Amino acid sequence: MQDSSPFQYIAIDQIFESKTNPRQTFDQVKLEELAASIKHHGLIQPIVVRPKENGFEVVAGARRYRTSLLAEEFSVPAHIKELNDAEAVEWQLVENSQRVDIHPYEEAQGFQRLLDVPGYDVAALVEKSGKSTSHIYARLSLLQLIPKVAEAFVEERITASHANLIARLPQEHQADAFENCWRKDWQDKEAHLLPAKHLSAWIQSNLYLNLAEAPFDREDTTLKPEAGACVACPRGSGFNTSLFADVQGDQCLDGACFQAKVTAHIDREVAARPELVQIETAWRSSKEQRPGTLNKNQYRELAEPDNPDTEPPCPSAKAAIIVFGKNVGRTVTVCLDAECPVHTNQAHHTEEEDVEPPPVMAEAPEQETEEEAAQRKAEHEQRMAEYKAEQQRKEDERKAEFERQQKEYEAEQARREKLRKARAATFERIVETAPTSFSQEQLRLFLRLIVENMAYQLHEEVAHHFASGEEDTEQGDDEVVLAALANTADDKLISFALRLVLADNLEIPREGQNDTLSEAEALFAPKPAKPKKTPSSPSSLVKASAMKSVKVKKSAESQRAA
Repeated sequence: MQDSSPFQYIAIDQIFESKTNPRQTFDQVKLEELAASIKHHGLIQPIVVRPKENGFEVVAGARRYRTSLLAEEFSVPAHIKELNDAEAVEWQLVENSQRVDIHPYEEAQGFQRLLDVPGYDVAALVEKSGKSTSHIYARLSLLQLIPKVAEAFVEERITASHANLIARLPQEHQADAFENCWRKDWQDKEAHLLPAKHLSAWIQSNLYLNLAEAPFDREDTTLKPEAGACVACPRGSGFNTSLFADVQGDQCLDGACFQAKVTAHIDREVAARPELVQIETAWRSSKEQRPGTLNKNQYRELAEPDNPDTEPPCPSAKAAIIVFGKNVGRTVTVCLDAECPVHTNQAHHTEEEDVEPPPVMAEAPEQETEEEAAQRKAEHEQRMAEYKAEQQRKEDERKAEFERQQKEYEAEQARREKLRKARAATFERIVETAPTSFSQEQLRLFLRLIVENMAYQLHEEVAHHFASGEEDTEQGDDEVVLAALANTADDKLISFALRLVLADNLEIPREGQNDTLSEAEALFAPKPAKPKKTPSSPSSLVKASAMKSVKVKKSAESQRAA
């Protein structure tokens, strides 16, 4: 940010550094080199300061200020700017963002300081800094680094590419990703940093979950209500494209959430379809298995029915859901007969073909007794009852919370609508009672509004007010208002002007924002004073005085008791 205004020399002992400067790290060697140059040639480029407390705070030029201290300069050239805290942070951010040696983490901290100022968002940062939206989001994501990784990044033990890849991950995975940035070969004394592409490959292989292959509905908000739908989750690359522009497809980075949704999906399917056989496609101990599930030796998975090369059906074919292993959550068709003549003898193979023997099937489980079958059915019904009761409880809680929020929302909307109507009535009263000439205070406010609205674009509601009953699609809003201006009588010009400049102030102001409509109401259309009450009779005054004395006495006694 360049400044061509005049500068003056200020004693260096009257200047101090800013605590909000995004730039916090300085190369001591380069500072000493610049200090040597300043000793011979002086400080050529002035710094920027603002008056504060008993001196001047550095807004831009902290490095030049530090080197002037090293060079033992008595005074330094400086531009003095009257800036508030938000303007100073903005100046520092823009000035530092234009320098090639600003550290990305410090730039991110500068962006965040501006976002903490009311009225600033990412769109404003794009406009102020000249950086792209993806650049700002990438910088802000660096602030999500765990301290161990952030420290390594600031100390430049890892590159910005490594830091950006790790910052996009949930914090519980960042330590593992950081460990995979390094490798120690047998001839190395210390581990060396691997290129960022190795880290990217590790993340994709170990942390990314392809949502396109998820067995559940990615738009379902009920599987895990606190997480919402996958399609609107910031931890998904498909939703947060500004941060994951280099990632192919829609990838999930929250493995725990993904697994919780898979489990909820399985429970819901089993509850809705009790006839589903539960199977596992990977090995694990019997203690870890779900009750009643079949392991890999107890079934044969068949091809999908819509596949032209599918295996023929058999009496033992059943619909099954995979509850553990590859393709978990998917519904498939399986054969439960280890000696099934349909699926153990492939009659369509010829003798000339080199046919591989069918897979060895383990012995079928022993036929359960009636008591065991009844017990299994009872356990299943109990689990289903518990599941349905838990789902109903959660549904009742969600419904109650939704109704509570809905009532609060409706009450707030009613309150705001009432306030909007009152403000609209105030606006119309200001316009209708507009004077034929301005007082000095009215003229000052009017001129201020004109200045504040120089970039004002005519609103549709203003054009609609002046438009005739029949809409003219070929006439723009500005043409409608200009035509109305040409037909406005001289004594109504001020009313016309007030409508233009105040129409943008009907909305309820945000907290801390100036209420221009109320200010205009006080000057142009003050409410009539309430009539004074008639004097009370002497007897009533005596009674009122006595009552007041009793209240004062009681108040004093209560304060002493407290």
